[in-house]
Amino acid sequence: MKNYELFMQRIKAEILAELQQVSKLMDEYKDFIDKYSGHMDAYLLRVKASFMADFYMGIEKIFRLIIEELNGGTPRGEGWHKRLLTAMSLELKGIRPAVISHVLYSDLLKFLGFRHVVRQAYGFQLDPRKLEELEQIFMKTWETSAKEINLFCRFLEGKTANKKKS
Repeated sequence: MKNYELFMQRIKAEILAELQQVSKLMDEYKDFIDKYSGHMDAYLLRVKASFMADFYMGIEKIFRLIIEELNGGTPRGEGWHKRLLTAMSLELKGIRPAVISHVLYSDLLKFLGFRHVVRQAYGFQLDPRKLEELEQIFMKTWETSAKEINLFCRFLEGKTANKKKS
């Protein structure tokens, strides 16, 4: 196996390993919801917010891996998190397709903003309505993220296969 093939296989393996970690997080979230459905106090709201922030941070780790390894580095300066997310929604002709769709971008943007609030505010300042709004799209956003990231991994497999033919 040549260096290029090893490189692409390593990136794919790292992406899938991180996606598996997010999957474990989502399994924990489902268990949490099953255990505490119908009972949500201020402390449990903080836990729910933590799950949502962790979800976004896991997805962002995948995006950072992609941009650092395939696109020359993570954006810098103010607003780099949003620029990273935007970069994942863009096709780079001749290099890679968009990693995520524009619809998923819009949903993940909501989680990015919420992650910022969770990290910057006190737990008692969390808005339960905002949490409820995100909860409505949480599982769908996870499922779409997993699907689109797996599709991107298939692109990486194809890049390896195409390189072998050359």
